[in-house]
Amino acid sequence: MAGGILWLASYPKSGNTWVRIFLDNLFRNAREPVSINDLQVVNFGDAQPRLYQPLSDRPVTDLSDEEIQRLREPVQRHLASRAETSIVKTHNILGHAFDTPIIHLEHSMGAIYIVRNVFDVTVSLARHYGTSMDDAVEGIGRPTMHTPTTSAAVVQHLGRWCDHYRSWMSVPGFEPLVLRYEDLRAKPFKQFSKIAKFLKLPANPDRVKRAIRFSNFDEVSRQEQRHGFTERVREDQTFFRTGKVGGWRQHLTEAQVARLIDVHGEVLRELGYLDKVDRPTV
Repeated sequence: MAGGILWLASYPKSGNTWVRIFLDNLFRNAREPVSINDLQVVNFGDAQPRLYQPLSDRPVTDLSDEEIQRLREPVQRHLASRAETSIVKTHNILGHAFDTPIIHLEHSMGAIYIVRNVFDVTVSLARHYGTSMDDAVEGIGRPTMHTPTTSAAVVQHLGRWCDHYRSWMSVPGFEPLVLRYEDLRAKPFKQFSKIAKFLKLPANPDRVKRAIRFSNFDEVSRQEQRHGFTERVREDQTFFRTGKVGGWRQHLTEAQVARLIDVHGEVLRELGYLDKVDRPTV
């Protein structure tokens, strides 16, 4: 690969960081797990303040959302100008803010999109941000859903879970590799091998299997317990939980599930998360 941005895109809490850790282990091909605090292959994220600060004479935290938005194109142009492809993490919707694109496809050469069912995402978001389940259900269904600028990250425009998925799938001629989180958990070798093939890496089953083993939840959780994780929102937060599929059943009420289906049902059905009578399948 050479030049341009390859986006590693997802709604928050959908497995983006897990795939980043896999990619680091895959590319570096080390004989022991890569440190989760030393990720070098996907070490850019479009929310990183360090990318925006050189373009402003004021602290990034003092900039308005509109001022941040005006800096996105030059930031992405810079990342795209590197000799090697920049793999960049994003949680942004592929849409517009203040009448300008958030993701500039003219600087992009492709994308990997990870999707996780909205029920588990809702529970994980509530835990991650310390909100109630009702607030998480409401937020993930709000068109203006976003995370504010902090010292750790600039504003991220998320929108509704269903719209986020649709936005990345609906650009003519732009065809991301789509991976379901649940499939990554159920059939890791088959699904992670798709990533290696998409990146045009030499077929090497042993290398893929080792990268999967070095990035599994037991390993990354052990690292976090011993050394912490620099990307945590709060010091008291555990970033890597079980990553369980279907764990939402112990946390969401019938009314909350019904509300999520009401808002996101069309995409849930398309992705196989609902059966023919709108009952969750996972």
